[in-house]
Amino acid sequence: MSTFDVAAPDHELPDVPEVEERAWREVSDVGMATARNEWAVAAREMLVVAAKKYQALVQHKDIAAGVQEQTGIRTKQPTRQWIGGVLAEVSAESLRRGEPMLSALCVNPDESVFDGYAAIVGAATGTTPPDPDVHASHERLATYRHFEAVGLPAAGGSAVIPSKLSAARARARKAAIAERPISKCPRCNLQTPANGICDTCD
Repeated sequence: MSTFDVAAPDHELPDVPEVEERAWREVSDVGMATARNEWAVAAREMLVVAAKKYQALVQHKDIAAGVQEQTGIRTKQPTRQWIGGVLAEVSAESLRRGEPMLSALCVNPDESVFDGYAAIVGAATGTTPPDPDVHASHERLATYRHFEAVGLPAAGGSAVIPSKLSAARARARKAAIAERPISKCPRCNLQTPANGICDTCD
């Protein structure tokens, strides 16, 4: 038998099952309203999972990918054009259930709240938070407590700005202080205190 002959039947390789291609639905086929509703249900499920782990967060890009995978509805539109509407639906459902806003767990890569968070809060409560990230930190804590998150401290935890965002804010404050103009005495040229009175000359 040459090396190119077909092997005997009892040595046949097992059949490899074919992988079925995902049957995707396009937003243009189902309509944006239907897509948004189904995505919102899937997004809520993802955020509830996060809410059950103390200090867990979910990036909006992961939610965008996850909801399309779970529902089988996909879009070529940039995430920023539709994710806000999905999270607004999630927030509305949280309010209907008497829950804290699960959407507060959704963040940008720098751990700041997603674009549109402040507007969603304003629409839901009538008051737009002056600092959306601080508002979200309190909403997240309420969410972790509501869902009895694993790792929640016995004392109930605390509202904190995520570490990456907190570090960025600290750097920004330090840079702002460094850029402040230094007040100097016109006679001795030494730096004057905040009251503007030179300790040496006055």
